[in-house]
Amino acid sequence: MHAESPGAALEAALAEEGIHARVSADGALAVLVPHDAAVLAALRDDARRERVVTLAREYGFTHVAVELPASS
Repeated sequence: MHAESPGAALEAALAEEGIHARVSADGALAVLVPHDAAVLAALRDDARRERVVTLAREYGFTHVAVELPASS
């Protein structure tokens, strides 16, 4: 059986919290790539950001970054 990667597991846990983003793992860094602008708006809330960090730590990450969309 193939074990789920920490990035995929964090991605699923975030989706359960309503944070829909792809998670790219770079060592202990979890890079969130939001699916849409609603995720960025949600992350303006201190409690939501803290929940994201808490979940990331539960899956073995020490840092979280959010990839911002390129401006046009």
